[in-house]
Amino acid sequence: KSILNQSLISLNKLAIDCEIMKAKELFEKLKRELDNFSIYDIMMIRSFIEKDAKYLPPQYKNHYIEAMMKYLIETFNEIKKKRADKIEDEEIDEEKLNEMLNRVERFRKYYTPDEERFINLSKILCPYLAFIAKKPLHPEYLTFPGNVKIIKKGNSYYCPVKNKQLNEYSLCEFCVAKSIDELQN
Repeated sequence: KSILNQSLISLNKLAIDCEIMKAKELFEKLKRELDNFSIYDIMMIRSFIEKDAKYLPPQYKNHYIEAMMKYLIETFNEIKKKRADKIEDEEIDEEKLNEMLNRVERFRKYYTPDEERFINLSKILCPYLAFIAKKPLHPEYLTFPGNVKIIKKGNSYYCPVKNKQLNEYSLCEFCVAKSIDELQN
């Protein structure tokens, strides 16, 4: 556990440690961090997601848990299988990366081991999705309250809740998905 915490502390300072962060370098660091996670950690993360979803409307709760776990595992496996030489090596916005990692830290509300694992995995998956894979932070197959989903048109994603979630705790501003309002205009 101490190795994982030390690694993630260094992950928080990724952009500070180098002059210019490139996508391949970020990917390699994220992939190394992912090696610290076991099936036991994934089970604990599921437990945390279930606990955290307790206030969702009953008709969305199970779907939300299943969709988020599926996306988490898909992204986890995608990172494990991907090679750095398959990544477009563009410059990473270091300020945005640090702000995202700091924002993930602010998710903390229970101070439990399962929450800690969720936060640590989020510090890997979220930067990967936003800066490397350029995919939304929520899966396209997740149905949000109001029976709406993220829409993909060409290479662009459009989110029905993006404008409703812009606050100091959300990660929406880092997500590649645009507001669905842009699609309708």
